[in-house]
Amino acid sequence: MKKQLLLSSLILLFVASFTACKKESFEEKPLRSKMIGKWQVNKIDVTSGSGETVSTTYAASDYIDFRDNNDDDVELGLGTNRSVGRFSSSIDNSFYIDFSSKDLECIATTITENKFTFTGTVVGSNPKITETYYLSR
Repeated sequence: MKKQLLLSSLILLFVASFTACKKESFEEKPLRSKMIGKWQVNKIDVTSGSGETVSTTYAASDYIDFRDNNDDDVELGLGTNRSVGRFSSSIDNSFYIDFSSKDLECIATTITENKFTFTGTVVGSNPKITETYYLSR
């Protein structure tokens, strides 16, 4: 009888501890965790100081890859052009991308498991240049 009671208690404890572990939902994750991975670049809208917006649509092979490594590398592949840089994120929805050709101060406007939209302002641009990236997985 004692063995059965002990076995039942152990099984109950195992079941209770297993069901108590809850996987973190995508919405609860920090921005950096949501960004990590390879995203397809669908379109980039570039707006200059004059207010004129130029939209460019990209092929399915064009991508931006936020890598989960010690350097927080980011790679942007548009056609045959490749840009490698680094990114850093804040507690809120802002992050920073540092490419050798330009730096972007960014705000994530939409981020789900398969859709990511952000607007980046080119640091030091005069007139001000903003780029809006439309990404998907």
